[in-house]
Amino acid sequence: MSDDANETVAVLNTGSVVGIVVCFVLAAAALFALPTLQRYGVGFTVAFWSVSAVELFTALGIIYFILNLHEERG
Repeated sequence: MSDDANETVAVLNTGSVVGIVVCFVLAAAALFALPTLQRYGVGFTVAFWSVSAVELFTALGIIYFILNLHEERG
């Protein structure tokens, strides 16, 4: 390691950590939403594709937040 003052340091982005946790919790809750939606009278096909859309959205969100997990500060 050098003591150069111009060295960039990767710092953990706390906003990305919070985003990952929120997306994970939303995805985990969506796993149990299918029977709940059917209980309220939503058809299986509509409930399935709604849950699938939420899962896709959260997966894309997690990927986005992982790619932005570190900030470089100089």
